[in-house]
Amino acid sequence: MTESTTPLAPTQLPPGLDEATLQNLGLVPADLQQVSTIHHALAELPATEVQGFGRDVAAATTKFSSDLLDQVRNRDLDATGDKLGEVVRIARNLNLHKFSGRSKLPVVGPLLDRMRDSKGELVQKFSTTNEQIEHLMRDLTRQQDDLAKRVRDFDRMHDIVAAERHQLGLHVAAGKMRLQALGDERAGLEGAEDPASRTRRQQVDMALRLLDKRVGDLLLMQHAADQSLPMVRMIQANAMQLIEKFTSVRDITIPAWKRSFAIQLSLNEQKHAVELANAIDDATNELMRRNADLLHESSVATAKANQRGVIDMETLQHVHDKLIQTVEDVREIHREGIEQRRQAEADLARMREDVQKRLAAPTAT
Repeated sequence: MTESTTPLAPTQLPPGLDEATLQNLGLVPADLQQVSTIHHALAELPATEVQGFGRDVAAATTKFSSDLLDQVRNRDLDATGDKLGEVVRIARNLNLHKFSGRSKLPVVGPLLDRMRDSKGELVQKFSTTNEQIEHLMRDLTRQQDDLAKRVRDFDRMHDIVAAERHQLGLHVAAGKMRLQALGDERAGLEGAEDPASRTRRQQVDMALRLLDKRVGDLLLMQHAADQSLPMVRMIQANAMQLIEKFTSVRDITIPAWKRSFAIQLSLNEQKHAVELANAIDDATNELMRRNADLLHESSVATAKANQRGVIDMETLQHVHDKLIQTVEDVREIHREGIEQRRQAEADLARMREDVQKRLAAPTAT
């Protein structure tokens, strides 16, 4: 609602109101007719019912707010914040560096297994993550729809609160008019001491106290409505920012993830292919080196064996030396045997002669 700032002519203002008061209440000259109508109704209220003046003004806002809170509680809109956290958790769990194959096959076997297994694990991981992301995006779309509805709901709330604020201004203005009228009536009763005047003066005093308190409460309610209006717009702005953020996640972030994943999948395949090619080349070079070493070793050994005599000279020399040594040793043994036998013959002759001499000797008498 657009409030007019057109200055009010003093002759247009009823008693108890001035230009500044009307402007502070958000009223314009066209509202004076409604203020007058409310004032007449207020004048007819008994003093005991003044505290209920303006009670129905906030009924529309209260009912709409209750309905809105029921929707918020039933639909659990707090889950919208959790969705962004879920997106972040999925992104952090998408680690492409943990895939590796294991195999006991020699040389290139582990690389072949790793290429096959890693690709399978990556595709399976991507499929699972892709399904989760798509499910998440469906949830986010529903949340966006709910938030868009909430933006429209708060448009209605803003209009209702603005209307409530205007009605409160009308009631406050009517209350001030009534306070002025009661004040004038109270001043007219000053000095009158007849019973009817005293009773009426007491009634006017009570009405003044109650109405003044009620007008103050209505002013507080209008101020609260003033504060609610920017809050409603801020909530709308937050909801629209969430809608925009979810749209960016769906239209920009997720496609970027998928492209990055596809690129990294291809890069992993190329990396493994390069490792396989290098491993094959390394294995080929190692095999050729090993065969060359074996060829050299075998050829040299064969040539040496072919050029070797049937009997080594060292062996013949050893046999010759041993043969000469054997002949000399045998001859030496023979010479020693001859000498020993000659010595034995001499010893035997000596022993025979000694025996004969002793046998031939006379027996002593």
